[in-house]
Amino acid sequence: MLEKAGYMQKAKTVTIDEDGLPTEIIELVLDGKRFGIAMDDLKRAIRGKISARTFSLRINWKQYVSTTAGLAYLSYSGKALNIELIDGARFTVSLDSLKSLLCKRSSYAPVARLPMSSAMKYPSLLSNSQRILATC
Repeated sequence: MLEKAGYMQKAKTVTIDEDGLPTEIIELVLDGKRFGIAMDDLKRAIRGKISARTFSLRINWKQYVSTTAGLAYLSYSGKALNIELIDGARFTVSLDSLKSLLCKRSSYAPVARLPMSSAMKYPSLLSNSQRILATC
């Protein structure tokens, strides 16, 4: 059984990206830490076209995009969005609940922690993702 680790919600405040422009993001709260995914990247990741960059959020009068914290990508089954952080922690969110969040039918989408045993089945995936993250 999967353990609940946090939730996703639409950002309630304006978030400033690296270029100093306001951008729409989805906030990710995992184990009390706040992360963000740009809305455009998230939609492309749901379609399976790219991996979306997950970044840390910092607040200094306004909310700002900070360092890259991981990647979000479509699962092999196509029924979930997996989030893999640089520290090796892996999380998942159902596409049904994520789509209802994006369509404003719900205010949040629950996020579950993937067990470590499933992360160990694909060691090459972990190392490739971490190499990709190091080049961001």
